[in-house]
Amino acid sequence: MFIAYLFYKKSWIGIMGLLLLLTNALIQFDAGIDVEPHSLIYLNTLFLTICIIFLIWRYKKETVYYKSLHTLFNDLGEDWFESIPEPQRRFPDGVMYTLLQNIHEYDLNKRREDQLTQRMDHDDLSSWVHEVKTPLTAMKIIMDGHRSNELVQRLNAPWLRMHLLIDRQLYISRLANLDSDLLPDKRKVQDLIREEVRELSTWCMEKNITIEVTGNTAATVYTDKKWCGFVMRQLLTNAIKYSPTDGKVSIHIDLQENENVMVSIMDEGPGIQTHDLPRIFDKGFTGENGRVQHSATGMGLYLAKEISKKLHIRLEVATAVGEGTSIGMIFSSDNPFERIRRSPLNNRHE
Repeated sequence: MFIAYLFYKKSWIGIMGLLLLLTNALIQFDAGIDVEPHSLIYLNTLFLTICIIFLIWRYKKETVYYKSLHTLFNDLGEDWFESIPEPQRRFPDGVMYTLLQNIHEYDLNKRREDQLTQRMDHDDLSSWVHEVKTPLTAMKIIMDGHRSNELVQRLNAPWLRMHLLIDRQLYISRLANLDSDLLPDKRKVQDLIREEVRELSTWCMEKNITIEVTGNTAATVYTDKKWCGFVMRQLLTNAIKYSPTDGKVSIHIDLQENENVMVSIMDEGPGIQTHDLPRIFDKGFTGENGRVQHSATGMGLYLAKEISKKLHIRLEVATAVGEGTSIGMIFSSDNPFERIRRSPLNNRHE
């Protein structure tokens, strides 16, 4: 920083050098001034020493505020402006402080406007989703009343896909407030799976897909029924979507030695390409299979991953190209939900 300071003060250094040259020239060429050579050397040395000391002193004095700002901006946070020290001098530190204050106020106002716009868009979208669900529900009631009608039977699967898309959008709008919406309790894994399979049964019948549940069907987990069910629905939706007609989706429930519960959902689809595997949970990523299945949005697995983090569920993927994909939901026996359930206070209430 000192070199930069010297470059910044080059005009000062230039005028000091010019004055020294003029002084030496005056002594040398003015016949009325008689100075011994060693005295001239002493004068120049004294002048340069004073100038160097002056520059060092001014450097330390003028850059102390900038150094504090530099240290602060290496670790910026949300409250960065509150951490800025008050300036000791009106110029230039006071000017810099005022500039940063104006930038901070502008940033706050811009952020408030953006948040207000996002909130309005979020409210409008949520309202639209709720309004769309009303006619969808009415359609379902009408369709259930005419199940024997061939046209109604053909409409069941498209209606289900539309319902799943609208429902997914509703969950997206609630994702920001997920923490406040969690209500964990003890649930039987098989019951959670059965409910989601029943929800997707129309689609399974359309593709003639068999769903088989095996393993420890008595296993229980402590989780939120609604959000955990949504994660299962996304994984089952993917399995059904990429399974061939007349295929099979296998669901295996395993109680591991460390008391973790693992639910594996396996399909007989095309599998996931190796280069796509690291990105399958990225928002909007569809991969090669998604480009074949034009209905892919790249949101299902992203939502499943984000919600699983909040539910303390770990997702693991195993795949083989041409053979299928298996996604495991691992419910850890050591997570905040389980610790709350096992706490003495909670057991006393039970």
